[in-house]
Amino acid sequence: MKRGYETTDAATYHLLIEQAKEMRNNPTDAEKHLWHFIKGNQLGAHFRQQHPIFGYIPDFVCLQQKIIIEVDGGYHLEGEQPEQDAERSKWLETQGYTILRFTNEEILQKTEAVIKKIKESLNTNNPQQSCKSLPWGGVGVGTTPCEAVGVGTAPSLREGRGGLTIVKVGGAIVEDEAQLRLLLDNFSAIPGRKVLVHGGGRRATQVASRLGIESQMVNGRRITDADMLEVVTMVYGGLVNKNLVAQLQSHGVNALGLTGADMDIVRSHRRPVKDVDYGFVGDVDEVDGERLSSLIEAGVTPVLAPLTHDGNGTMLNTNADTIASVAAQALAPYYEVTLIFSFEKAGVLRHPDDDTSLITHITRSDFETLVADGTISGGMIPKIENALAAVEAGVRRVIITLATAIDGQHGTVIEEC
Repeated sequence: MKRGYETTDAATYHLLIEQAKEMRNNPTDAEKHLWHFIKGNQLGAHFRQQHPIFGYIPDFVCLQQKIIIEVDGGYHLEGEQPEQDAERSKWLETQGYTILRFTNEEILQKTEAVIKKIKESLNTNNPQQSCKSLPWGGVGVGTTPCEAVGVGTAPSLREGRGGLTIVKVGGAIVEDEAQLRLLLDNFSAIPGRKVLVHGGGRRATQVASRLGIESQMVNGRRITDADMLEVVTMVYGGLVNKNLVAQLQSHGVNALGLTGADMDIVRSHRRPVKDVDYGFVGDVDEVDGERLSSLIEAGVTPVLAPLTHDGNGTMLNTNADTIASVAAQALAPYYEVTLIFSFEKAGVLRHPDDDTSLITHITRSDFETLVADGTISGGMIPKIENALAAVEAGVRRVIITLATAIDGQHGTVIEEC
């Protein structure tokens, strides 16, 4: 029988994310003390604090070098917990992880010895290079306190081992034949596992107009009544999706077009009516990362349409950026995920009409400041919110960039810290 840390469904993983946030907000004195020395890139490696992996929440983890640090105090010393910790540690070692355990007293009273042991493990696990020296850094990596965030995904992505790249392409690019051709050329050239998520709003508007159906938008979001639901289902799930699949097949990519209803991949509920009734628009409840990963492991490249379902037979129109973000989060327990939001701009720009005004890095605090001063507004706000949600839920790297530059070397890097 599989234990909880051996398999994690999407719903459980999202619960773990919430639990992890609560734990980070209420650290013990020993955890706070140790985090002061290992946060950021102070040891040449990027540690995460209370970050879920394999269905449980270690105190600290460096995913790149596969090192887990546990602070053993309180319940860790009671009853059957030591035996359970030992069993889990043994299993984690079979996955290539090194587990370091320290008591509260060791961390608070023998800090120097604790840090020395962590450094020795880092050197043993990766003697050739630290996080900051990895070859695939993207724009500006190595220039901020968060320089090592996600860089460790690089070797696996480049060599096609253990990494997964998810690219979201917007409707404006889908409508531009030349830009779409370049994007699909670049997407096809990405080594290893990959997923494409697409929009298609402009095509839906065009088809609706031909059918005499008026498109209604509020704050840039589509009102999806019963007639429009038929249109978006036909256009997103059929016309756009299958054309992309056909073009990818011509590039030698074994693509499979999916909506959220296929294989019950993405379930949503109809958005509650507040100030606006958006109609048949879905807010995501869960993504089945295990089923999606099983397709990927079978050599399939999923092409996800922005459509979900409610489990009761109704399709729902769902934002493509959200689909990309939640899919990345659901696949994070299985892969080192890089998520790329591609669109018609070079990235997040300080001045929308000036491609040279690229903002190379954005953290949560940066985002709040940039929204407050009006630099970031409109549709860019939910896009960055989706990107931040992905990073904060364990996605290794998120980039917002030009659709023709999805090689990971360009654009705006969204960072957690």
